[in-house]
Amino acid sequence: VAIVTDSGADLPDDIDLDIHVVPVRYNFGDTYYVDKLSQTSEEFYNELATNPEHPKTSQPTPGDFRRQYQFLQTHYDSIISIHLPHKLSGTYQSALNASQRVENANINIVDGLSASVGLGLIVMKAARLAQDGKSYEEISAVLPEIISQSNVYLLVKDLCYIVKGGRLPKWVKKMADFLHIRPILSTKENGNMGASGVVRGTTNFPYKMSKFILEKMDANKSYNISIGHSNSLANGEKLMKLVQKGHNGINSIYLMDIGCAMGVHAGPGSLAVAIQPV
Repeated sequence: VAIVTDSGADLPDDIDLDIHVVPVRYNFGDTYYVDKLSQTSEEFYNELATNPEHPKTSQPTPGDFRRQYQFLQTHYDSIISIHLPHKLSGTYQSALNASQRVENANINIVDGLSASVGLGLIVMKAARLAQDGKSYEEISAVLPEIISQSNVYLLVKDLCYIVKGGRLPKWVKKMADFLHIRPILSTKENGNMGASGVVRGTTNFPYKMSKFILEKMDANKSYNISIGHSNSLANGEKLMKLVQKGHNGINSIYLMDIGCAMGVHAGPGSLAVAIQPV
């Protein structure tokens, strides 16, 4: 079983799980980039902060997916392709269109209903099941439960980027700035992004985020955790230490950059955490 995703899934660099990633593209004006290939994360966030042109993302084309599926067909019996929510991106539909144009293929296109490190945790779980020898049918059967139990939370430092990207009305930013609060966003059951909570003040984000996350975790359960940061490694490391210190049942924990698919809206300095009960 081949496991495929798009670069909207943030994955650690040092895992060996045979995950095939089809990149999202983005552009600042007339300059086009391939996510996670054309620029480093640091270069992307620096340009995001300094370029007057707000970037636009574009999903992989059906042709991008079709070429990937046709290549994998020669090496695998079946393919499970897990993607950004259709409510947030056209990536899922693009993959679905491509799968219908690949002859004699056994391809399951799955709406991951999550993004960034959350989608990454889901994809990693599917890839581990494939490595363990689980069948296409077995992985497909358990994926809905894996997806429903995996939660992602994003704490946005500067709301101007999410306003520029059209995901938040200007008046909400004005109100949040006036009240000195920041939203914690999460993907909902249908894949839409919405507020899950707020933090007061705009400093000491690692402590505030860890407090929020630890309250979401059951002390009697074990978890896989992924933490993402937007060009804010020191805060990411602090957050990771606080979560590790606050919960005894951590099965695995990863720290990584938030890629452009989420980064264009999150902006520099944001933090994301995904939790998945084992």
